Amino acid sequence: MYCYADKGGVETGFGITTDRAAWPTALEIPKSEEKRASPDSNLQENAILIGYASPLKKSSASAQRLQPLKIPTIASRRRRRVRWSVRGIASWYGSAFHGRRTASGERFNQYALTAAHRSLRFGTRVKVTNLRNGRSVIVRINDRGPYVRGRIIDLSRGAARIIGLVRSGTGSVRIEILY
Repeated sequence: MYCYADKGGVETGFGITTDRAAWPTALEIPKSEEKRASPDSNLQENAILIGYASPLKKSSASAQRLQPLKIPTIASRRRRRVRWSVRGIASWYGSAFHGRRTASGERFNQYALTAAHRSLRFGTRVKVTNLRNGRSVIVRINDRGPYVRGRIIDLSRGAARIIGLVRSGTGSVRIEILY
């Protein structure tokens, strides 16, 4: 980066170049260039006037690289993409475990929308759909289980009530990992 000034020491412009041979000093700037670049104009205009920069063409590759950065927002994170889906038998657990610690270390709340799975990471959101009536609920994995052979997920009582599994105890479901 360089800066040049008029004879009174007032800065009249700034510029940026990677070619060190092209870096001027205050003494090397001809009078004609000093007059064209005024301190009131902005940096880009001064650099273009002096000839050390040129305006970007709209069709150039560098202009395409200068597109605004897309930052993920909460709305874009909420898009639910199915990564994995499986069918099987689900069961629910409730009052006998209410208030006890889960495998993730938090206290089990039978009314919360949580579930236990053997291998999914804690905090994973899963959509569980009852295949008999089509009702579905999104639960968070916070425990390990089920420990009964042939079952793929244990739901909390609150989640089981929403999809209609409380009365029967078990049911055929499809689970889909969301995020």
